[in-house]
Amino acid sequence: MLDYGPVSCRVDLDAPGKRSGWLDLSHSDNRHDFSTIPVPVGVVRGGPGPVVLVTGGNHGDEYEGQVIARRLFERLDPADLAGAVIVLPALNLPAVLAGRRVSPLDGGNMNRSFPGAPDRGPTAALAGFVSTHLFPRCSLAIDLHSGGTDLDFITSSYLCLSPDAGQNARALDLCRTLALPWAVVAPPSHTAGDLDSAAQAAGCAVISCELGGSGRVSQKALVQGWAGVLRLLASEGALHPDAADRLGATRAGPTRFADLGAGAAMATVMHHGLAEPLVRLGEEVAAGQTIALLRDPFDLSAPAREIAAPAAGLVLVRRRNALVAPGDHLILTGPEIAAETVLRAADPRAA
Repeated sequence: MLDYGPVSCRVDLDAPGKRSGWLDLSHSDNRHDFSTIPVPVGVVRGGPGPVVLVTGGNHGDEYEGQVIARRLFERLDPADLAGAVIVLPALNLPAVLAGRRVSPLDGGNMNRSFPGAPDRGPTAALAGFVSTHLFPRCSLAIDLHSGGTDLDFITSSYLCLSPDAGQNARALDLCRTLALPWAVVAPPSHTAGDLDSAAQAAGCAVISCELGGSGRVSQKALVQGWAGVLRLLASEGALHPDAADRLGATRAGPTRFADLGAGAAMATVMHHGLAEPLVRLGEEVAAGQTIALLRDPFDLSAPAREIAAPAAGLVLVRRRNALVAPGDHLILTGPEIAAETVLRAADPRAA
């Protein structure tokens, strides 16, 4: 049995075969004082080769990753694998059951809780179990996200840069294998406490992505994500190529790159209002271009306010909800960057 603070797991993650069970999370509150919270986990192992961790439900209102992780466990057989696949389709199960971004148990955002701790609440305990027992077993972690209830993301992988040039070059290769239409390049320490940084610190390569959003399942993003995950498993040497082809690993297409670093900018409102969007996800906008009209929710005689893009770039993220308050971002833009620029960022030694 594997233990980490209030989390335990009786599933044998190392023996050949296919099995599922739970991470048992103990948490004493008004509902769970005489209960465990069962977080589903599955493993399919064909041999002693590479092990890949696939997670969905890092945020509870993001669904494409949950579907892909569950589908992997349903469709993979040990004979398909030279190594193993471990799936956690509902990584933050309390948030998944609530259909919310964060856990209702402790308000914990799983992607701000790594590398975890045994004594800082259930979300940090689950993150700590993953950091302690799963990352060291794996050569690759695939963390599947989408925009959740409030946002639409351009379908994209995330190239999360680190101070390690070798890790960056590996991350670039993973983005090209996942081969979503876009890859956004995030600077080091872009998000404190995220799964990506914890996996890299443990010596496990990692790739994350955004597959749609608005609290629904995008069929197009689901198809693109499924094929890309199969390509990653085959490229890693965990999945036999013929099995990947049989299950739907289409040929990788080109990936374009966008900057989420210094070139990125938010269009933010500073008034309550009803926002009328004027630009689409993936559209190229100019600095100063009107991207939305903001109307007073009470005063019909008040003129609409024009909300301008603060910088030129592609619309990478767009808010779903039209009713907004001061401080709400309407869009996030970032400029497209050339592949050779990404190479230099990923490895300063590259020409």
